[in-house]
Parts: sequence; C-alpha cells; structure tokens
Amino acid sequence: MHKRPVVFRLTNSLHYGGIASRMRAILPLLLDEFDVHVVTYRTPGIFAPELADKGVRVHHLPIPTKWSPTGIARLARLLRQHGVSVLHNHSFSGNVTGALAGALAGTPIRIGQIHTITNHWYENAPVHRAKQRLEEMLIHRFLSTRVLHVSRESLNYFAAQMPLAASKFELLHNGVDFAALTPRRSAAEMRAELGIAPQARVIGYVGRIAGPKRIGMILTMAAKAVASHPDMVFVIVGGEQRQAEGLRREAAALGIGDKVICPGETPHPGDYYNFFDAFIFTSPPAYEGMPGAVLEAASFGMPIVAIRTDTLEEMATWYDGFRFITEDCDPAHELSAALAAPRPDPARLRAHFSIQAMADRTRVLYHRLLQQHSART
Repeated sequence: MHKRPVVFRLTNSLHYGGIASRMRAILPLLLDEFDVHVVTYRTPGIFAPELADKGVRVHHLPIPTKWSPTGIARLARLLRQHGVSVLHNHSFSGNVTGALAGALAGTPIRIGQIHTITNHWYENAPVHRAKQRLEEMLIHRFLSTRVLHVSRESLNYFAAQMPLAASKFELLHNGVDFAALTPRRSAAEMRAELGIAPQARVIGYVGRIAGPKRIGMILTMAAKAVASHPDMVFVIVGGEQRQAEGLRREAAALGIGDKVICPGETPHPGDYYNFFDAFIFTSPPAYEGMPGAVLEAASFGMPIVAIRTDTLEEMATWYDGFRFITEDCDPAHELSAALAAPRPDPARLRAHFSIQAMADRTRVLYHRLLQQHSART
C-alpha cells in the first residue's frame, strides 16, 4: 500500500483565532493524501478534540521558549518517530523552533509561515526587534524550504526586512470555511435576543479586542455616527468577558452605552454576520496579514467600511463591497453611504477564498516541494 506523506503543523494553540480556525477547517481536507498531525506547544486549545475526532492527530508538547534545547530535542524526536516529510510552522516562535527541530530530525521540507506584518516580531524595543529579525532571517536562509505569506503586502514587507532569495518567499492566500458560518438562528431571532429594534441599522465587528485592532476608534466613530443617525447600533463581538465589560464601560462614558452591544467571543460568528448591515474594520496598514473576519463578513455580501490597506485592496480584487475611509473621516456620512449602496455580490470572493480552494493550494504546494526534493536527491 502506498504510504501517504506525513505532514506536521506546529502552532502555539488550537484555540479561537484565525490560525486555529483555519487549521480546524483545512486539515481534515488534506487527510485524503497526507497523514496529518498538529503539535501545540503552549496550550492544546478548544479545537484540539474536534480535530482529533476528524482523524488529525494532535500532540501537545510544551516548549517554554523558542530556543529551548530540551523542547527542540523533544520535537525533533517526535518528528523522527513519525517519519515526517513536511513540517509546516506558524508565526515567529514556531518558525524558529520548528526549523531547528526539523533540521535536527532530518525532515526534508520545512516551511515557515507569517500571518501578520509589523507585529510579527513582538518585541517593543527597536534593538530587540532587530535581533528577532536577524534571528529569523538566518533561520529561514539556512533551514527553511519556503516562507509563506498570506498577502502580497506581507510578502513585499518581509522581502525588504529579511533579504533572502526570492524563491524562498511564496504567497498562499487564506481560506474560510463558509459552511461553518451557516447561521443557526435567523436575523430576527438575533436582533430580539440582543434587544435590537427591527428597523435599526446594525454596524458590526467580529474579532480580537487587541490594541492594534483599534476598537477604541470604532467606539469614537460610533459616538459621532449615532449623534446624526440614532437608528444605528454597533455590535462588537469578541474578547473575554472582562474585555467586553471594559468596552461597555467605555461606550457608557461616551454616552452611547445603549447603542453599543458587546456579547464577548463566540464559536458561532455566522449568527452575527447574518444580521449585520455593514462591517467596520479599523486595523492600520501593515498590521494584518489577511484578516479572516473581513473575509467572513464579505462572504455574507455586506459593505465593508475599513481603513485602506494594501491587503484590503488586494482582497478587493475579488470583492467590490469595500468603502475605504480615513481616520479623520465623517463616520456618519461614510456609514450612511455604505448602507445606501447596493449589496455587493460575494460569489467571486467565496470561490477564491473558500477553505476548499485553500486546501487545494496547500496540497499542490506540499506535493511540489516534495517532488523538488526528490528530484534533488
């Protein structure tokens, strides 16, 4: 019987978030041609049991730091035990640890992947960020087969930050499991649950409540918008309970406590996208690699009101529902104009950014790299 190549994916956790959500969706689609495993090194995460039930083997291997000799040695031992052909690492720490362990284990294909842009190197001090940049550049130069990017903006940014052979960098667009976003409850039911009047126009956001996401900017814009359009309601979905409570306090301080609803994080974002009239996104340029929440919202055919970035312009190649704004815009005017425009058709975006399309792109990538390695040896 033909033995399927063994693929390992290394990530910090399979908890809520873009990387974990995509793994949750894409990895079962690769099982027809690969023996697929995931290694988590911080926490297993909420999606770990689900992936295991679908046939993806999940290993939790605590690694305290990216340079941990014992952690790297244990990971290398695990790779050798399973005869891994492709090791696909995620984010800065995973890229470093995985490449070192893969090289030690003799894993032939070692892939690094970068998901964000300027916050990929997470140190604040410039000298420490420069150190991280140099570390990763050397890792990729000598140990990585490919470095994947989720957008053209990311690829161009890191090509300038880490001078490597052009062949090292490759674009791999994300995908979204649109079927998993199928709403469980109707728009009317969601409005009733949240106490939103049927005639209200709902501006929504779904995602993390981290500083660079600039949720405070959404609240400021909301305060200006509802002053002119009291029929607008803002629903901000994401964050732990304490974060949601903090947003409610901020909204109350701005005098819009009755116009801002913060349900916290959810495993069912489709329920919310389904009743949003528009989606607002305020992340700055050169921050998001390829924001999954924007892809998800756009798949419902709603207008996307967002700060202009190269990545969103790249996304707009497949979706004409973007309305780009500036930080000093009149949010009442911009949101009203977006709501008044015809609803965009998401068909092209759904075709290119489907999880099946991403699985197909990933499958082709793995086979191509394995064939190239085989031809060299």
